[in-house]
Amino acid sequence: MGIFDIFNTSDQQAAAAAQTAGINAGYSQLSNLYGQGQQALQTNYASGLQPFQQNYTQSNQGTTALGNALGLNGPAGNQQASQQLQSTPGFQFQTQQGNNAINAAAAANGTLNSGNQALALSQFNQGLAGTTYNNYVSQLQPYLGASQSAASGIGSLYGNLGNQLNASYMGQGNAAYGAQTSIGNANANADLAGLNASGNIINAGMNGAEALLGFMSDKRAKEDVKRVGKLDDGQPVYRFRYKGDPRHQIGLVAQEVEKTNPKAVFDISADRKGVDYKRATDYAARLADFRGAPAKKSGTRDYAAPLLKKAA
Repeated sequence: MGIFDIFNTSDQQAAAAAQTAGINAGYSQLSNLYGQGQQALQTNYASGLQPFQQNYTQSNQGTTALGNALGLNGPAGNQQASQQLQSTPGFQFQTQQGNNAINAAAAANGTLNSGNQALALSQFNQGLAGTTYNNYVSQLQPYLGASQSAASGIGSLYGNLGNQLNASYMGQGNAAYGAQTSIGNANANADLAGLNASGNIINAGMNGAEALLGFMSDKRAKEDVKRVGKLDDGQPVYRFRYKGDPRHQIGLVAQEVEKTNPKAVFDISADRKGVDYKRATDYAARLADFRGAPAKKSGTRDYAAPLLKKAA
């Protein structure tokens, strides 16, 4: 058993594991809810886009026809515009009725197949074509506004969808960051539990590694043990080495102290005992003061020097 085994953090590690499991479970549920929300956003926005897309498709047909009529789409567009113009409702009927009227008038006044008849037919058809073209262009112009309105609606919906999804993903990312941070803190706290325990012992009145050695006073942790004297109250003082440490130490043995002052002994672990040196040597220090001996204040390594007597 090493001396730092007293700082076993298995309980803290188990608590950190339980905390981590809880955090992961909570984030998993939250992540599922975020996923459902994101899917709902896309479904609802897709439904909202349908009428805009339908209007955009229909209005684009009108804007294409307007571009053809204005000569913006090249020879193929011009030809298509001419075909569409001639196929407009009433154009063929008006053409036929006007030509019939001119021909009938020519037959009546004896000018049938004359130049005057041909000129009259030409002027009538040109005028009808011009009027029909102007009406045709006027009828197509609203499609341009409808196309722009539909495009604006589509763009607005996609922009709103992007903003909503961005907010959702940011929220999910922040939740994931918070979960990982909490897991890291839990694991760090578990890892640092041993160091905190060490700090608490040191703050109790001892310094560094010497404090650890002072507290570890169990006979089972020592070897090469030899009695070298006693304190003024009769407690035996021993020279020893901690197992695995070549250096010799001088101090008390927990099992011996426990016989006369059990309150000065505490359990470090199931099979190791420690000694509260201040409590264990207070009585000896008072005896030394009474006898006029220059007793020092209880510390880590100098507690026994002024009280030590030669063994009988």
